[in-house]
Amino acid sequence: MADRLEDVVNIGPALAHDLRAIGVSTEDDLRAVGAQAAWLRLYEVGSRDCLSSFLALEGAVRGVRWMQIAPEERDACCAAMRAVLDAERPAATA
Repeated sequence: MADRLEDVVNIGPALAHDLRAIGVSTEDDLRAVGAQAAWLRLYEVGSRDCLSSFLALEGAVRGVRWMQIAPEERDACCAAMRAVLDAERPAATA
């Protein structure tokens, strides 16, 4: 278990800063919240808007580099996140 967020796999200084800003201060916090919920919090405050950072968080929760997540699992994770984002967007009006 890492003492600092920056020491967690896939988490650099910028992402660690953004995580602290949303109340995720430790590796335990990140695991408790989960990658999806943490990324959605970041997205909602405008800190992160690309799915690469979501995959970084997913890998961090799993304790592996995000590239070690099998490609089909990465695709499934991203598809699930896109579905969540699409569900939260208001329907376009004609």
